[in-house]
Amino acid sequence: MPDHPTDASADGESSASPWLWSLLGLFAACVPCALLVVEKSGSALPPVPLTLAILAALAGYVVAVRVVVAEKFAQCSRRSRILVWLAAAGLFLGSVAVLFAFRPPPPPLPRMSGVRDVAVVGFAGYNGHQDKRVLADVAAEFAHAMAGRLSSATAVRSYAGEASLPLADLQDTHRSGLERKTARFADETNAEIVVGGLVSTDPSGQTTLRPAVFVRADQIPDAPELTGWFLGRPLLIPSGWESAQSRARLTAELTRLVSTLAKFVDALDTWRTGSPAKAARILQGLLDPKQEGGSGSFVPPDLIRLFHGHAAEVQAGGETGPNRQKLLEAARADYRAISRDSPAGRRAELSLQFNAYLRALGPAHDCKPGTVRAGELAQVAQAFRALAKDREFTELQRLKATVNLAQAESCRITAKLLRDDGRVERAVAAVRPAPDITGSVELHALAESIGAVHAAGQGDLAAAIRHIRVAVTYGRDPGQRATWHGLLARWSLDRCDLRTGRAAQQDALIQLAAAEQAGRASTERIRQYEQLFDEELRQAEKRCGTAR
Repeated sequence: MPDHPTDASADGESSASPWLWSLLGLFAACVPCALLVVEKSGSALPPVPLTLAILAALAGYVVAVRVVVAEKFAQCSRRSRILVWLAAAGLFLGSVAVLFAFRPPPPPLPRMSGVRDVAVVGFAGYNGHQDKRVLADVAAEFAHAMAGRLSSATAVRSYAGEASLPLADLQDTHRSGLERKTARFADETNAEIVVGGLVSTDPSGQTTLRPAVFVRADQIPDAPELTGWFLGRPLLIPSGWESAQSRARLTAELTRLVSTLAKFVDALDTWRTGSPAKAARILQGLLDPKQEGGSGSFVPPDLIRLFHGHAAEVQAGGETGPNRQKLLEAARADYRAISRDSPAGRRAELSLQFNAYLRALGPAHDCKPGTVRAGELAQVAQAFRALAKDREFTELQRLKATVNLAQAESCRITAKLLRDDGRVERAVAAVRPAPDITGSVELHALAESIGAVHAAGQGDLAAAIRHIRVAVTYGRDPGQRATWHGLLARWSLDRCDLRTGRAAQQDALIQLAAAEQAGRASTERIRQYEQLFDEELRQAEKRCGTAR
């Protein structure tokens, strides 16, 4: 009968199926499971070897399935053979999926714990012809030399060979992918500065290195020009990597360049944390070509001049009389030395106007009637208004001009030079919808504090308290927050809100303690605040009654 061979074949297939599928399943899982065991034991495989191993296993698996199909399913229909192949493919893909599902994560990169950590991620070739081992050796030599140059509190480490960043993207205009990966790398390693570069060799054998650095935005919020990746000038290596002298000179030059950048970042941190005199000394050293900066620095000299002027202005805030005037004039000289065409030129223009505002306050440097220079103050306000609308400015710079405008207009109103027509409130309101960009939060807090002081001066304590609460919410600097909590306490006590006043006084003292730990407040200042708070609270309790 014609049906008997088919039945026999079906019976054979049925009896062979259990052990056959078990054998195929075991074979499909064998190599992925072996790879999983290898990785679990601590020998993580890079992507390329792992892919090659899986492809090799797949090739052997395909050969085995073909043999099985040819011997056991030769008499079956085409549809049955296709189903066998699909089932076999499902087994293999399932085993590979299990491999990646349970694959251990790569070991974390070593984390640095210095004050100003520098991570060297190595150098990449333009055309990929450079010896990666030599480039890794150069990166290690550079990291060692750099560690000997910076302070002992700063860690320097080479991650060449451990971290894989697409440094070749440095030659592209769009580096968003590289920026994101580097930001994650910096977070993982705690590196403030990341150093890399591009290497090329011409047909004559001359090698050129284009050094590059990455600075985290949270390290220099005041200098967005230096955040992210940026390339330095090319460095020529005439004798190539084979020359020990060439490598030593290159390492020395790279060390000088990165050391200058690290000192600049340290100066900004010193300035922000309340030591403007020390920051000014560091910046003055960087401006001397014979000392730190020199030519080809990662930090433009104009940017150093800009912050040297800022440091002088902060020092002026604690001085009176001729000393104050001398520091303001020194800052003005720094700003005027910066060319308008310079990358820092627009910022210098804004700083010049703020410097003019400080000088317009007169010897008393406050806004009392009869003490300010009315004509100069009016010119400054007009200039801030124009700069706040200048489209050549960045958004952050326009916000800064708007905050300065609010400050200048509030001073003019307090000095009885013009009536209050809501211009200060309008300027403060213009800052509120600012986008979430580096530096905007601090400007928002400063604008609200200006609005608070202005409202209090006009006798509107409710508005003053509303403004100062927002300033406290967004403020980060403990010294500023201590002042703002103190104002909140004073205005609350003036309104007989003793509970809020007491709580705000305690908050101010907590912020002052944090400022003292950071070296930004003295024990004497804390004692003065405590005495002032006790007196204000005593007067409020006497006037309002202790029950409130």
